[in-house]
Amino acid sequence: MTGYLIMFSISFYILICPFIGSEDVVIAQESSLDRILKEGIIRIGTTGDYKPFTFLNPVSGEYEGYDIDAAEMLARSLGVKIQWVPTTWATLVKGISANQYDIAVGGITRTLSRLKRVGMSTAYFTVGKCPLIRTSDQDRFHSIDDIDQIGVKIGVNPGGTNEAFVRAYFTRATIIMVDNNLDIPSKIQSHEIDAMITDNVEAVLVSGQHADLYALNPDQPANRDELGYMTPRDDQALLNWVNAWVHEMKIQKKFDPLHNRWILK
Repeated sequence: MTGYLIMFSISFYILICPFIGSEDVVIAQESSLDRILKEGIIRIGTTGDYKPFTFLNPVSGEYEGYDIDAAEMLARSLGVKIQWVPTTWATLVKGISANQYDIAVGGITRTLSRLKRVGMSTAYFTVGKCPLIRTSDQDRFHSIDDIDQIGVKIGVNPGGTNEAFVRAYFTRATIIMVDNNLDIPSKIQSHEIDAMITDNVEAVLVSGQHADLYALNPDQPANRDELGYMTPRDDQALLNWVNAWVHEMKIQKKFDPLHNRWILK
């Protein structure tokens, strides 16, 4: 009888052992934040083709813009250096999912579709879609409906929210894909295309630099979007830190000088 009780006690212990104190057992998963701090380098992906947020200056070979300055401030807050990683709108999500960079910056819109595959920080900027047209076409185009007509050509770069918006709302106009977003305004000027749909910030900036281009209704955009910084989807520690940094930047008004330098200039 004693032997039976001993065997029963051992069997019972083996069965319940995995559950004893299980609520106290935490398996720590290393965040890329740990590696960033250890190595002293943060890899940042950016497209370099979306003024005023990210632009690869062909003369200096350096990135510049609102989010480039912000990223440098973020790196200083971490106490690390930046390794810039070129990417495109079409490969932006794939790049961060493949661990090619730790975060991505440069006017990236927070969308429900993207949030299925990546993490996005809290918003730091609000934009909306509006057309960029030739100044001489002001009497021809008064709205998006006027542009969405047979015979009208719309230029858009692949992979971003500009393409998603155009494909969702334009059914009659011809959509022309242009690999480099920076090439689209010049194609409007040369009459290769008639318009582009972009964020109102970019439309106002470009039209301010070129008298023959015109931002159509930038104060009444077709929608409202929020911009954020992209992180890997399941790296909560890194996302928590970036969110806290964005919050601190906002409450201490540290984004204001960037707005003055890149948006209001």
